[in-house]
Amino acid sequence: MHASFSKGLNDLQRAIGYQFRDESLLVQALTHKSYAGEHGLKSYETLEFLGDSLINFFVVDILLSEFPNASEGELAMMKSYLVSEEHLHELAEELSLDAYILVGGKKRNNHVSTSLMADTFEALWAAVYIDCGRSADLTKNLFNTLYRNRIVETVNKKDYKRDYKTLLQEETQRRWKERPTYRVISIEGPHHNRVFEVECGIREFRATARGRSKKTAQQLAAKKVLELIQSSEG
Repeated sequence: MHASFSKGLNDLQRAIGYQFRDESLLVQALTHKSYAGEHGLKSYETLEFLGDSLINFFVVDILLSEFPNASEGELAMMKSYLVSEEHLHELAEELSLDAYILVGGKKRNNHVSTSLMADTFEALWAAVYIDCGRSADLTKNLFNTLYRNRIVETVNKKDYKRDYKTLLQEETQRRWKERPTYRVISIEGPHHNRVFEVECGIREFRATARGRSKKTAQQLAAKKVLELIQSSEG
């Protein structure tokens, strides 16, 4: 690895508050299969599989601890948003994971998809878990240090109830008595692991987004268009 990449890994480890004993696990968590195939490395895919379960556990543990009187239905709604591709993508962006992900021979990609960012975030926590000797408590404490207060705030502000398609439609109906349109631009990957690219548009405002389901891609594209409309007033 180049010296600049190694320095970046040090920055990332400081950001999560954990120093890897086996840095190859961290590299694996950041390696897409396209780069892995070119360079004889392991990809993040098996780590992502484990990381998905870990993050579900950490989030549910926080919710049950902080909101013991919430109903099962309310908890399910909270969890659904907090472990969603959209939310994990936001957390990955805050760590600037797109600056470290190894894709197709390049270490930096300005067009890393939402789903890849979310997958890598999950793989990162699996790498921490394995590296620390599979200590669920240590890994959970690190996760809580970074995200417990944020999760509690998200729930208290009811942000988990956000539906950007509905918010965008309400905004465009109020402004122009019109509804936005959605168009699937492309579908990539095998049937069990598809990535959808969707365009959302109304009038001169248009944006595209990618997600592991058409619904997720539509939500992310609607969010972008809503932000474009709101920022146009400034």
